[in-house]
Amino acid sequence: MKIRGVYYKISFLFLFLTSILGSVYRSYIYNNNINDYGLADMHTNIGSVVTASFLFMGYVQYKEYKDELKVILGVVLGFIVYEVIQSAPLIGVFDWKDVIGTIIGGILTFVIHKLITIKYSL
Repeated sequence: MKIRGVYYKISFLFLFLTSILGSVYRSYIYNNNINDYGLADMHTNIGSVVTASFLFMGYVQYKEYKDELKVILGVVLGFIVYEVIQSAPLIGVFDWKDVIGTIIGGILTFVIHKLITIKYSL
């Protein structure tokens, strides 16, 4: 049960960081015409993937299902499918930066998860 709390804490931490970056960082970058290589556009996908993955991992850990890699891959694929669906007319705008941000978020989630498993000897 201890690891479940860690997953939830990381999830809410990234939710908070993503919302702060969305309101402060993005407006600062846009107002000052700074080239951050698309990070201002991708950070929401990066943070959302980490948030959703750890939230689901906390839930599946509670249900004693131990394959977190499937959860991470499922979240990443779900976000990519959602981005592709947005390419349909009148639904949204497809953006490659969002797909790249989603993949980066999945990699970041995997790395954080590996660090947690090393720390807690899982």
